[in-house]
Amino acid sequence: MSNNLKQVELAKETMKVFQDHGEDLSEVRHVIHYFYDGNFRGLGESLRELGYEVRMTVDEDGVVAERHDAIDEQWRTQTLPVLCDLADTYGVEYDDWEASMERQSKAQQSNAPSKPGLLSKISGKKN
Repeated sequence: MSNNLKQVELAKETMKVFQDHGEDLSEVRHVIHYFYDGNFRGLGESLRELGYEVRMTVDEDGVVAERHDAIDEQWRTQTLPVLCDLADTYGVEYDDWEASMERQSKAQQSNAPSKPGLLSKISGKKN
């Protein structure tokens, strides 16, 4: 197994974090992939053909590829291996991926009495 292909197994841990936070992995979300070293031009062209928006990293030592996907098990077992194979083909290190978390934990509600806001002080009305 190539070092890049290890990302497929590592993705299980990341996906578990999403699930633990109540995320539905079948929902489409913004996903960003990071690649370093190797043939960026060839990799970038191939990624664009797959529908990714591609740009160089700030230091121009890598490629960032973005697309909206559902990060479910099918994505892990079908999409990630394709990206790993592309990285191997172009001699690039597939560093990792990240995705937006749609459902954030609800803010903990405080039992402290609310303080009057500036608007209520000006208008003389209570909250």
